Amino acid sequence: MRRSMGWAGRRTSIGLAVLALGGGLLAAEQIRLRPSLAPESLAREWTLDGSGTWAVREGLLALVTAGKPGGSVRRPSALALVNGPDLTDTTLEVEVRSTAAMPDVTPRRDALLIVGYQSPTKFYYVHLSAARDEVHNGIFLVDEADRRRIDSRSEVTPLVDREWHRTRLVRSAASGRLEVYVDDRPEPIMVATDTALTWGRVGVGSFDDTAEFRRVVVRGVAR
Repeated sequence: MRRSMGWAGRRTSIGLAVLALGGGLLAAEQIRLRPSLAPESLAREWTLDGSGTWAVREGLLALVTAGKPGGSVRRPSALALVNGPDLTDTTLEVEVRSTAAMPDVTPRRDALLIVGYQSPTKFYYVHLSAARDEVHNGIFLVDEADRRRIDSRSEVTPLVDREWHRTRLVRSAASGRLEVYVDDRPEPIMVATDTALTWGRVGVGSFDDTAEFRRVVVRGVAR
């Protein structure tokens, strides 16, 4: 795994929200990140995990060569994590496009949204796909063991084309609820509740295909 530890303060907004806690007040640091997708920003803005090949070009982040799953834990093979602090409550907004062969050739093409990333073997991921089955198009937990599905099966398969799709992942650390929204749908296409991981970083990726990402915005509460 290649790591890049800095993060761009000029694209980061930090504020304080006052929360009630046991009759007292606790200041929570509110974070807003918008990682640059300018040339030469890959190493500065992103941490890469896995065997895929990534590039920043024409205002987007591209997974140009798919990774190959391997190792003792069954997990996605190519992740790009936004450089920044660990977050508890988190919202990730990003536009996603699959660049894998169309579904008649690659019916299980995928792209991922990552939240709660603590290490290469501890994170949640949302699997967006063109197929519906037990291991595609769902919300999964990797927690020092093979990935495990934690949602009920979604009936919406966003990645049936090569168009851009607006996505939003919302995570509540206290309740453990994860919600996934796509395009103009007012209701989430996937919902899960799990409290195994209450903090971590966010990112994007793919299990074993290629994809592109743009207009990435992260908001949340710093751990």
